[in-house]
Amino acid sequence: MLNYSVIAVGTDGSETSMKAVQAAASLARVYGAKLLIVSAFYDHAGSLLGAPNSQGARLPVVSEEMAESYLDKAAAVAKEEGAESIEIISKSGDPVHALLEVAKAHDVDLLVVGNKGLNSMHGRVFGSVPTELTHKSKVDVVVVNTSQAR
Repeated sequence: MLNYSVIAVGTDGSETSMKAVQAAASLARVYGAKLLIVSAFYDHAGSLLGAPNSQGARLPVVSEEMAESYLDKAAAVAKEEGAESIEIISKSGDPVHALLEVAKAHDVDLLVVGNKGLNSMHGRVFGSVPTELTHKSKVDVVVVNTSQAR
């Protein structure tokens, strides 16, 4: 019988990512699994904005404080959905690598992400979190359709 004991979900604080959190929390409730809610904080090289490429020229895309606020919001959504065992993790790095590192470090059985960016032009050209995650993950990945009202 298929069973998941540790489920991880990524959030960037957006409405769509909260739908993914809701779906992951529901799965955690059904399976009696531990739910890890992950938010990545990371910098972006200022050289893309015309600044010299150095550590001092790095601009936060998502600050650690922003990630923490996203996690608090997501934990409330997960509790409302009935998840009982919830852990929040703020992780430095880009979202895909942060989720993959958390999955490895915490023996995650299932990763959950929203489909944001999957069908966008940017996603087609540069890749998206769900696409990259499904290609690189060693565990099952659920991509939640966050564009439809439920």
